Amino acid sequence: MIRTKALCIFRHQDKVLLSYGYDPSKDETYLRPIGGGIEFGETSVTAVEREVQEEIQQQITHPKLLGVLENLFTFDGQQGHEIVFVYEAKFANPKFYQETEIQGCESNGFTYIARWHSQAQIELNQFSVYPKGIEQWLFLQSGE
Repeated sequence: MIRTKALCIFRHQDKVLLSYGYDPSKDETYLRPIGGGIEFGETSVTAVEREVQEEIQQQITHPKLLGVLENLFTFDGQQGHEIVFVYEAKFANPKFYQETEIQGCESNGFTYIARWHSQAQIELNQFSVYPKGIEQWLFLQSGE
């Protein structure tokens, strides 16, 4: 089954907000933007607003579609196929940019931590960022 997802990139200074994930079958810690599945009857922009609100209790402003990715992947030994709408947005509450560690919670109850990462930190730690292809949008300057 092909899933549709909406992910949101948040940038602050030279950093991007990414959550940590773990694939037990690969023994791999990876990074991904905040977001999740699009529900039936929901637009991708509504989904990204809802997912950020549900996961980290924050409202977003000015969501802008950057692009769409098709992602074929394996997670925990299972093949997956998803269409991913990639947005950028700002937090309605500017104080949220001062948080160094953000606790998130998925709809299935799984909790995660998100942190601000610079391009150098990602490269230094050799983290994979998923979905593949999203790297092209992570560190854009405003207005690009």
